[in-house]
Amino acid sequence: MARSFWRSSHYLEWLLDRQDVMIHRANDLKILGSEEEYQKVMLFFTDVIQAFGKSVEVRQQVIATALVYFKRFYSRNSFKTIDPWLMAPSCLFLASKVEEFGVVSQKNLMASCRNVVHSHYLIYFPDGYGYPYRAQDVLECEFILLEAMDCSLIVFHPYRPLVQFCDELRPQMHEYADVLLERAWWLVNDSFRTDVCLHYPPYIIALGCLQLAVVIISNNPDLLIGFVNSSSSSSSLMNSSLPISSNKHGYFAHQPQSTVNPSLVADRWFSELNVDMEKVLEVSRHLLCLYDLWRRFDELAEMPNILLKKLPRPVIQPPHTSQNYQSGSSVNATGGNSGAASQSSSNLSGGTQQQQTHGGGPILVSSGTGSSGATGNVGSIHAMSDHQNQQQQRSMTSSSQSRMHPQGGIQHMGVR
Repeated sequence: MARSFWRSSHYLEWLLDRQDVMIHRANDLKILGSEEEYQKVMLFFTDVIQAFGKSVEVRQQVIATALVYFKRFYSRNSFKTIDPWLMAPSCLFLASKVEEFGVVSQKNLMASCRNVVHSHYLIYFPDGYGYPYRAQDVLECEFILLEAMDCSLIVFHPYRPLVQFCDELRPQMHEYADVLLERAWWLVNDSFRTDVCLHYPPYIIALGCLQLAVVIISNNPDLLIGFVNSSSSSSSLMNSSLPISSNKHGYFAHQPQSTVNPSLVADRWFSELNVDMEKVLEVSRHLLCLYDLWRRFDELAEMPNILLKKLPRPVIQPPHTSQNYQSGSSVNATGGNSGAASQSSSNLSGGTQQQQTHGGGPILVSSGTGSSGATGNVGSIHAMSDHQNQQQQRSMTSSSQSRMHPQGGIQHMGVR
């Protein structure tokens, strides 16, 4: 892993300009109608990845990395490139490897995806088949994701710089230090629902979340009371045998008497930093816009219309259906005059081979004789020369001794 953020691919390649992102996003904006609708879709699939990750019981950092991968891919690709329902578990699967969590079992991952979709998102699959993708689809999508990101997998998150900043503020914040870290940590988690991970370094994101957390604590002093009461609940249970004071003001007597103004302490601390405060304020504004959108967003009423009617979806075959090669399918042979010849997945011998479209995909058909053991209906074929008859007999003899690979005679080009 890269030791320095400044030498990593995160800093050198994946801090994107907003104008470039909007250019790649133009096609989706035409379909959805506005930037707000696009953010609703991203907010929705952020919840989907969170639900998938919680179902397979991975750490929050793995989920955060998966969210960054998801946003990186769609920052340069349209939704119609890869179905987001397939990209979501693929990002989670790759993130579990990169973060050294241990490879998530493909079987468990797909089972969890199906269960989550069946429990919460079945309305988005009106065909009745539920979650349609399989483990093989996730593995193929993983390679597409790797190619799109140019194998730049290292992601630096704001969690570590946030802890360092709170440790610096702890001697000055006193009793506010723990609640400040808790609120700022929640804000960092919410920041992955926005585009800030594409535009700003992690330390700037951490400072923006820290600044907003200070504002929240300053305007809601009751948060400190609730935090102290919850943290001291275990010690109060140990002393439950002691008699309760009869003083009616005893509750207020035990409340923390704060002597620190967190807003003044934070202002003084921020003024000493050598950072671009305009970028810090932009991160805070992104979060405020997120909460405003979140407040107005009615997922059950809006998302079915967006996902089912606006976003293009690929045509998917029903899940868990095997695509077997047919051994006795009849195709038309075009040798000499037109006629019907049997076709199977065993040896194709005699004559020249030419390509003919069958069922939407090209297959190889013989313009001469059919293969041995074919069970299809053999039509009338014009008389062959003695040389061709001898060649057919040799082919029948050899096919009884050795069996060809099932894919040796037919080039199958099925569409998933």
